[in-house]
Order: sequence, then C-alpha cells, then structure tokens
Amino acid sequence: MTLKAGDELKQRNEEIGRRWFLEMWSKPDLALADDLIDKDYNPSWVSIDAVGPDQIKHEIEYFRSVFPDLKYEIVDLIGSEEKVWIRYKGKATHRGNAWGFEPTLKEFEYEGATILYISPEGKVVDRWGAFCFYDMFTELGLVPPFWELSKHFGKGGEN
Repeated sequence: MTLKAGDELKQRNEEIGRRWFLEMWSKPDLALADDLIDKDYNPSWVSIDAVGPDQIKHEIEYFRSVFPDLKYEIVDLIGSEEKVWIRYKGKATHRGNAWGFEPTLKEFEYEGATILYISPEGKVVDRWGAFCFYDMFTELGLVPPFWELSKHFGKGGEN
C-alpha cells in the first residue's frame, strides 16, 4: 500500500513530535536539536537569548538544571501536514534553584500540551505550549492551592 504525500507528512511530523519529547527532552539528546530545529526557530513566548537549535538547547539545559531527572510520556499525538499536536505527562524531581525557589527535592507530575509547527523540509519552525506553572508550584509545596487563595478575598475580590 502506497501512502499519499499528505499521509507521509503526517507520519513524518508525528515522528518529529515523538522524538521531540522522548529523545530530545527525556534522554536528553541535545544534538538532536540540530536535526529537528530550523535555524530561525525563536518562539516569541520563550525568553532565551538564542535562536534556532541553540534556543531549545539552552531551554533544555535550564530545565535539566532544575529537574535533572525530567521524563516525558506522550498521552496523545496527532499529526497533520504542517504541525503536530502532543498532549504529554512530565515527571521530575525539583533539585535546582529556579524562579526564586530553593530545591524542594520533591517529585511531581504535570500535564501539558504542545503544538509543533513544521516546515515542508521537516524542521520545527515554531511551537506553542501550555502547562500550568502554578499547579507545579502547588504540587511542590511552594505556593498554596489556588482554591485556598479565594479564602482571603470576599465577594467581588474585596478583602
């Protein structure tokens, strides 16, 4: 059975999504960034003074300095001809200083979603991602649960 061009692109993009999380982030295999990432990759919502493969390498190095045992599991993955959607679970231990917090040495789990935008040449050119830092900080015992904050305010947000 021969695949249509669109199906081949979907499969290629799904493989890129798998390698993004299971190899590049989970192992981590930073050299893989040179194969997967476009030279102009620079997501506007990530504040790192680097572009292309170096941007994601710096991001992974930073997260690894805080969570050296970070591992991902893919929960759901759907590819299209231009992007791949990935829902994932992450698991790690907080062992490094970050965001003004000392290491807690606590293990935590979190969930998130990422969309990788992929060029016709098979390089990641942009990404969108979402996971809740507040939930992570709560699980690590660094901030109170969100619902606890509401006890400090009256109706309409008044003190």
